[in-house]
Amino acid sequence: MGQTISTRARTPTASVDADSVERAAADLRPYLEPTPLQHSQAFTSKAGCHVYLKVESIQPTRAFKVRGALTKLLRMGREERAAGVITASAGNHGQGVAYAAQAFHVPATVYVPENANPLKVEAIKRLGARVMPSGRSYHDAALEAARAQAASGATFVHAFDDPDVIAGQGSIAVELLEQLPQFDTLLVPVGGGGLISGIALYLKTRRPSVQVLGIEPAGAAAMTRSLAAGELVTLDRVGTMADGLAASAPGRLTLEIARRCVDRMILVEESEMLRAIRLFFEWEHLLAEPAGAAALAALLYHYSPEPNERVVVLLSGGNVTDDVMMRALKSR
Repeated sequence: MGQTISTRARTPTASVDADSVERAAADLRPYLEPTPLQHSQAFTSKAGCHVYLKVESIQPTRAFKVRGALTKLLRMGREERAAGVITASAGNHGQGVAYAAQAFHVPATVYVPENANPLKVEAIKRLGARVMPSGRSYHDAALEAARAQAASGATFVHAFDDPDVIAGQGSIAVELLEQLPQFDTLLVPVGGGGLISGIALYLKTRRPSVQVLGIEPAGAAAMTRSLAAGELVTLDRVGTMADGLAASAPGRLTLEIARRCVDRMILVEESEMLRAIRLFFEWEHLLAEPAGAAALAALLYHYSPEPNERVVVLLSGGNVTDDVMMRALKSR
Protein backbone atom coordinates (compact mmCIF):
# COMPACT_ATOMS: atom_id res chain seq x y z
CA MET A 1 0.00 0.00 0.00
CA GLY A 2 2.96 2.29 0.49
CA GLN A 3 4.20 2.02 -3.10
CA THR A 4 4.15 5.16 -5.21
CA ILE A 5 2.57 5.18 -8.64
CA SER A 6 5.08 6.91 -10.89
CA THR A 7 4.01 7.99 -14.37
CA ARG A 8 5.04 10.22 -17.23
CA ALA A 9 1.85 12.24 -16.86
CA ARG A 10 2.11 15.89 -15.91
CA THR A 11 3.10 16.14 -12.27
CA PRO A 12 0.19 16.28 -9.81
CA THR A 13 1.76 19.33 -8.17
CA ALA A 14 0.99 21.34 -11.33
CA SER A 15 -1.69 23.94 -10.77
CA VAL A 16 -5.27 24.10 -11.93
CA ASP A 17 -7.38 27.23 -11.65
CA ALA A 18 -10.79 28.60 -12.64
CA ASP A 19 -9.50 29.87 -16.00
CA SER A 20 -8.27 26.35 -16.84
CA VAL A 21 -11.70 24.95 -15.95
CA GLU A 22 -13.41 27.51 -18.20
CA ARG A 23 -11.04 26.67 -21.05
CA ALA A 24 -11.87 22.99 -20.57
CA ALA A 25 -15.60 23.73 -20.73
CA ALA A 26 -15.15 25.68 -23.98
CA ASP A 27 -12.89 22.99 -25.50
CA LEU A 28 -15.36 20.22 -24.67
CA ARG A 29 -18.35 21.89 -26.36
CA PRO A 30 -17.61 20.45 -29.85
CA TYR A 31 -17.42 16.96 -28.33
CA LEU A 32 -20.05 16.86 -25.56
CA GLU A 33 -23.49 18.43 -25.20
CA PRO A 34 -24.15 20.13 -21.84
CA THR A 35 -25.98 17.72 -19.55
CA PRO A 36 -29.43 18.76 -18.30
CA LEU A 37 -30.15 20.38 -14.97
CA GLN A 38 -33.73 19.53 -14.08
CA HIS A 39 -35.89 20.61 -11.19
CA SER A 40 -37.36 17.64 -9.32
CA GLN A 41 -40.78 18.23 -7.84
CA ALA A 42 -40.72 14.78 -6.25
CA PHE A 43 -37.44 15.28 -4.42
CA THR A 44 -38.34 18.88 -3.59
CA SER A 45 -41.37 17.56 -1.71
CA LYS A 46 -39.38 14.76 -0.10
CA ALA A 47 -36.41 16.87 1.03
CA GLY A 48 -38.29 20.07 1.92
CA CYS A 49 -36.10 22.32 -0.25
CA HIS A 50 -35.74 23.18 -3.93
CA VAL A 51 -33.95 20.20 -5.51
CA TYR A 52 -32.25 20.23 -8.91
CA LEU A 53 -30.62 17.21 -10.54
CA LYS A 54 -27.49 17.55 -12.68
CA VAL A 55 -27.79 14.47 -14.85
CA GLU A 56 -24.36 13.21 -15.94
CA SER A 57 -25.74 9.72 -16.57
CA ILE A 58 -26.69 10.71 -20.13
CA GLN A 59 -23.08 11.30 -21.19
CA PRO A 60 -21.94 9.04 -24.08
CA THR A 61 -20.26 6.77 -21.51
CA ARG A 62 -23.10 7.26 -18.99
CA ALA A 63 -20.80 8.97 -16.49
CA PHE A 64 -19.04 12.30 -15.99
CA LYS A 65 -15.55 10.79 -16.38
CA VAL A 66 -15.51 11.38 -20.14
CA ARG A 67 -15.07 15.12 -19.44
CA GLY A 68 -11.68 14.72 -17.79
CA ALA A 69 -10.44 12.11 -20.26
CA LEU A 70 -11.32 14.22 -23.29
CA THR A 71 -9.72 17.29 -21.73
CA LYS A 72 -6.51 15.37 -21.08
CA LEU A 73 -6.25 14.14 -24.66
CA LEU A 74 -7.23 17.53 -26.08
CA ARG A 75 -4.28 19.08 -24.23
CA MET A 76 -1.78 16.46 -25.35
CA GLY A 77 0.44 17.11 -28.36
CA ARG A 78 0.07 15.11 -31.55
CA GLU A 79 3.25 13.11 -30.94
CA GLU A 80 2.16 12.37 -27.38
CA ARG A 81 -1.17 11.05 -28.61
CA ALA A 82 0.51 8.90 -31.24
CA ALA A 83 2.41 7.06 -28.49
CA GLY A 84 -0.90 6.02 -26.95
CA VAL A 85 -2.42 6.25 -23.50
CA ILE A 86 -2.55 3.91 -20.52
CA THR A 87 -4.77 4.18 -17.50
CA ALA A 88 -6.13 2.32 -14.51
CA SER A 89 -9.80 2.39 -13.67
CA ALA A 90 -12.59 0.76 -11.72
CA GLY A 91 -14.69 1.28 -14.85
CA ASN A 92 -16.09 4.72 -15.63
CA HIS A 93 -12.73 6.46 -16.09
CA GLY A 94 -11.64 3.61 -18.35
CA GLN A 95 -14.70 4.16 -20.51
CA GLY A 96 -13.95 7.86 -20.64
CA VAL A 97 -10.36 7.27 -21.73
CA ALA A 98 -11.44 4.67 -24.29
CA TYR A 99 -14.04 7.08 -25.70
CA ALA A 100 -11.52 9.93 -25.94
CA ALA A 101 -8.88 7.66 -27.47
CA GLN A 102 -11.35 6.47 -30.08
CA ALA A 103 -12.25 10.09 -30.92
CA PHE A 104 -8.59 10.92 -31.59
CA HIS A 105 -7.62 7.53 -33.09
CA VAL A 106 -5.22 6.88 -30.22
CA PRO A 107 -4.31 3.39 -28.95
CA ALA A 108 -5.50 2.91 -25.36
CA THR A 109 -4.90 0.28 -22.69
CA VAL A 110 -6.99 0.17 -19.52
CA TYR A 111 -5.91 -1.78 -16.44
CA VAL A 112 -8.87 -2.79 -14.28
CA PRO A 113 -9.23 -4.74 -11.03
CA GLU A 114 -10.06 -8.40 -11.60
CA ASN A 115 -13.45 -7.86 -9.94
CA ALA A 116 -14.33 -4.79 -12.02
CA ASN A 117 -17.95 -4.17 -13.03
CA PRO A 118 -18.41 -6.47 -16.07
CA LEU A 119 -20.77 -4.03 -17.81
CA LYS A 120 -18.13 -1.32 -17.63
CA VAL A 121 -15.39 -3.67 -18.82
CA GLU A 122 -17.43 -4.71 -21.86
CA ALA A 123 -18.16 -1.05 -22.63
CA ILE A 124 -14.43 -0.26 -22.55
CA LYS A 125 -13.78 -3.08 -25.01
CA ARG A 126 -16.57 -1.92 -27.32
CA LEU A 127 -14.89 1.47 -27.53
CA GLY A 128 -11.76 -0.20 -28.86
CA ALA A 129 -9.42 -0.12 -25.87
CA ARG A 130 -7.40 -3.09 -24.68
CA VAL A 131 -8.46 -4.23 -21.19
CA MET A 132 -5.92 -5.74 -18.80
CA PRO A 133 -7.36 -7.24 -15.57
CA SER A 134 -4.82 -6.84 -12.78
CA GLY A 135 -5.03 -7.19 -9.01
CA ARG A 136 -7.91 -6.95 -6.59
CA SER A 137 -8.24 -3.17 -6.31
CA TYR A 138 -7.85 0.08 -8.24
CA HIS A 139 -4.51 0.58 -6.46
CA ASP A 140 -3.21 -2.79 -7.72
CA ALA A 141 -4.35 -2.03 -11.25
CA ALA A 142 -2.75 1.43 -11.13
CA LEU A 143 0.61 0.01 -10.03
CA GLU A 144 0.59 -2.44 -12.94
CA ALA A 145 -0.50 0.28 -15.38
CA ALA A 146 2.38 2.49 -14.21
CA ARG A 147 4.88 -0.32 -14.83
CA ALA A 148 3.48 -0.87 -18.32
CA GLN A 149 3.53 2.85 -19.07
CA ALA A 150 7.19 3.15 -18.08
CA ALA A 151 8.09 0.39 -20.50
CA SER A 152 5.91 1.60 -23.38
CA GLY A 153 6.39 5.37 -23.48
CA ALA A 154 2.63 5.93 -23.60
CA THR A 155 1.07 8.67 -21.47
CA PHE A 156 -0.55 7.67 -18.19
CA VAL A 157 -3.98 9.30 -17.78
CA HIS A 158 -4.61 9.39 -14.04
CA ALA A 159 -8.20 8.84 -12.97
CA PHE A 160 -8.25 11.89 -10.69
CA ASP A 161 -4.90 13.38 -9.65
CA ASP A 162 -4.09 15.26 -12.85
CA PRO A 163 -4.69 19.00 -13.40
CA ASP A 164 -6.13 18.51 -16.89
CA VAL A 165 -8.49 15.77 -15.73
CA ILE A 166 -9.55 17.94 -12.77
CA ALA A 167 -10.22 20.88 -15.09
CA GLY A 168 -12.35 18.69 -17.33
CA GLN A 169 -14.45 17.41 -14.44
CA GLY A 170 -14.81 20.98 -13.20
CA SER A 171 -16.55 21.91 -16.46
CA ILE A 172 -19.73 20.63 -14.79
CA ALA A 173 -19.62 23.70 -12.54
CA VAL A 174 -19.32 26.03 -15.54
CA GLU A 175 -22.50 24.51 -16.98
CA LEU A 176 -24.24 24.73 -13.61
CA LEU A 177 -23.72 28.46 -13.31
CA GLU A 178 -24.99 28.94 -16.86
CA GLN A 179 -28.09 26.85 -16.15
CA LEU A 180 -28.82 28.09 -12.61
CA PRO A 181 -26.86 31.28 -11.81
CA GLN A 182 -28.01 31.30 -8.19
CA PHE A 183 -28.07 28.21 -5.98
CA ASP A 184 -26.99 27.51 -2.43
CA THR A 185 -25.61 24.00 -2.07
CA LEU A 186 -24.10 21.32 -4.29
CA LEU A 187 -23.72 17.67 -3.24
CA VAL A 188 -20.90 15.83 -5.03
CA PRO A 189 -19.85 12.16 -4.77
CA VAL A 190 -16.18 11.63 -3.90
CA GLY A 191 -13.82 8.80 -4.85
CA GLY A 192 -10.28 9.97 -5.53
CA GLY A 193 -11.46 13.59 -5.56
CA GLY A 194 -11.02 14.67 -9.17
CA LEU A 195 -14.68 15.58 -9.59
CA ILE A 196 -15.17 17.53 -6.38
CA SER A 197 -11.82 19.30 -6.58
CA GLY A 198 -12.51 20.66 -10.07
CA ILE A 199 -16.05 21.69 -9.21
CA ALA A 200 -15.25 23.16 -5.78
CA LEU A 201 -12.22 25.08 -7.03
CA TYR A 202 -14.30 26.70 -9.76
CA LEU A 203 -17.30 27.52 -7.60
CA LYS A 204 -15.26 28.93 -4.73
CA THR A 205 -13.55 31.22 -7.26
CA ARG A 206 -16.59 32.31 -9.25
CA ARG A 207 -19.41 31.87 -6.71
CA PRO A 208 -17.87 31.53 -3.22
CA SER A 209 -21.23 31.63 -1.45
CA VAL A 210 -22.13 28.17 -2.79
CA GLN A 211 -21.69 25.42 -0.21
CA VAL A 212 -19.90 22.37 -1.67
CA LEU A 213 -20.48 19.10 0.18
CA GLY A 214 -18.55 15.92 -0.58
CA ILE A 215 -20.24 12.53 -0.24
CA GLU A 216 -18.41 9.26 0.44
CA PRO A 217 -19.52 5.74 1.33
CA ALA A 218 -18.88 4.94 4.99
CA GLY A 219 -16.75 2.01 3.84
CA ALA A 220 -14.53 4.16 1.61
CA ALA A 221 -14.01 7.35 3.60
CA ALA A 222 -10.50 8.16 2.40
CA MET A 223 -11.10 11.85 1.67
CA THR A 224 -13.04 12.34 4.91
CA ARG A 225 -10.25 10.80 6.97
CA SER A 226 -7.54 12.64 5.04
CA LEU A 227 -9.20 16.01 5.60
CA ALA A 228 -9.66 15.24 9.29
CA ALA A 229 -6.01 14.21 9.64
CA GLY A 230 -4.68 17.13 7.61
CA GLU A 231 -2.65 14.73 5.49
CA LEU A 232 -3.13 11.98 2.93
CA VAL A 233 -4.55 8.83 4.56
CA THR A 234 -4.54 5.48 2.74
CA LEU A 235 -7.20 3.03 3.85
CA ASP A 236 -6.13 -0.51 4.67
CA ARG A 237 -9.47 -1.79 3.41
CA VAL A 238 -12.20 -0.41 1.17
CA GLY A 239 -15.68 -1.87 1.47
CA THR A 240 -18.42 -0.51 -0.78
CA MET A 241 -20.53 -1.59 -3.74
CA ALA A 242 -19.94 1.90 -5.21
CA ASP A 243 -16.96 0.96 -7.37
CA GLY A 244 -16.76 4.51 -8.67
CA LEU A 245 -16.08 5.75 -5.12
CA ALA A 246 -13.86 2.88 -3.94
CA ALA A 247 -10.56 4.79 -3.76
CA SER A 248 -8.20 3.81 -0.95
CA ALA A 249 -6.74 7.33 -0.91
CA PRO A 250 -7.40 10.71 -2.51
CA GLY A 251 -4.80 12.29 -4.75
CA ARG A 252 -2.25 14.73 -3.39
CA LEU A 253 -3.53 17.51 -5.65
CA THR A 254 -7.20 16.68 -5.09
CA LEU A 255 -6.67 16.63 -1.31
CA GLU A 256 -4.92 20.00 -1.44
CA ILE A 257 -7.82 21.54 -3.37
CA ALA A 258 -10.47 19.87 -1.19
CA ARG A 259 -8.81 21.20 1.95
CA ARG A 260 -9.22 24.75 0.59
CA CYS A 261 -12.53 24.50 -1.23
CA VAL A 262 -14.81 21.77 0.14
CA ASP A 263 -17.06 22.86 2.99
CA ARG A 264 -17.61 19.46 4.58
CA MET A 265 -17.96 15.74 3.97
CA ILE A 266 -20.95 13.45 4.54
CA LEU A 267 -20.79 9.65 4.80
CA VAL A 268 -23.60 7.46 3.45
CA GLU A 269 -24.43 3.80 4.04
CA GLU A 270 -24.81 1.10 1.38
CA SER A 271 -28.54 0.72 2.15
CA GLU A 272 -29.05 4.46 1.65
CA MET A 273 -27.45 4.38 -1.80
CA LEU A 274 -29.67 1.44 -2.75
CA ARG A 275 -32.80 3.34 -1.69
CA ALA A 276 -31.62 6.40 -3.62
CA ILE A 277 -31.14 4.26 -6.75
CA ARG A 278 -34.70 3.01 -6.37
CA LEU A 279 -36.11 6.52 -5.89
CA PHE A 280 -34.23 7.88 -8.90
CA PHE A 281 -35.77 5.11 -10.98
CA GLU A 282 -39.30 5.18 -9.58
CA TRP A 283 -39.74 8.94 -9.18
CA GLU A 284 -37.65 10.40 -12.01
CA HIS A 285 -37.17 7.40 -14.33
CA LEU A 286 -33.40 7.90 -14.13
CA LEU A 287 -30.79 5.18 -13.83
CA ALA A 288 -28.11 5.69 -11.19
CA GLU A 289 -25.26 3.44 -10.17
CA PRO A 290 -24.35 3.44 -6.45
CA ALA A 291 -21.77 6.21 -6.89
CA GLY A 292 -24.30 8.20 -8.91
CA ALA A 293 -26.89 7.89 -6.14
CA ALA A 294 -24.59 8.84 -3.25
CA ALA A 295 -25.37 12.56 -3.37
CA LEU A 296 -29.13 11.95 -3.30
CA ALA A 297 -28.67 9.53 -0.39
CA ALA A 298 -26.84 12.26 1.53
CA LEU A 299 -29.60 14.79 0.87
CA LEU A 300 -32.43 12.46 1.87
CA TYR A 301 -30.87 10.80 4.92
CA HIS A 302 -28.19 13.11 6.34
CA TYR A 303 -28.44 16.72 5.21
CA SER A 304 -30.96 19.12 6.76
CA PRO A 305 -31.63 21.92 4.25
CA GLU A 306 -33.38 25.22 4.89
CA PRO A 307 -36.91 25.40 3.42
CA ASN A 308 -35.98 27.83 0.62
CA GLU A 309 -32.53 26.40 -0.02
CA ARG A 310 -31.67 25.61 -3.64
CA VAL A 311 -29.81 22.32 -3.63
CA VAL A 312 -28.17 20.71 -6.65
CA VAL A 313 -27.66 16.93 -6.53
CA LEU A 314 -25.04 15.53 -8.89
CA LEU A 315 -26.09 12.25 -10.48
CA SER A 316 -22.59 11.31 -11.58
CA GLY A 317 -23.19 8.03 -13.43
CA GLY A 318 -25.77 5.47 -14.46
CA ASN A 319 -23.77 2.30 -15.17
CA VAL A 320 -25.70 0.09 -12.76
CA THR A 321 -25.55 -3.71 -12.92
CA ASP A 322 -28.62 -5.95 -12.97
CA ASP A 323 -27.71 -7.34 -9.55
CA VAL A 324 -27.44 -3.93 -7.89
CA MET A 325 -30.63 -2.73 -9.58
CA MET A 326 -32.55 -5.74 -8.30
CA ARG A 327 -31.25 -5.14 -4.79
CA ALA A 328 -32.21 -1.48 -5.06
CA LEU A 329 -35.76 -2.21 -6.21
CA LYS A 330 -36.25 -4.48 -3.20
CA SER A 331 -34.88 -1.91 -0.74
CA ARG A 332 -37.18 0.05 1.55
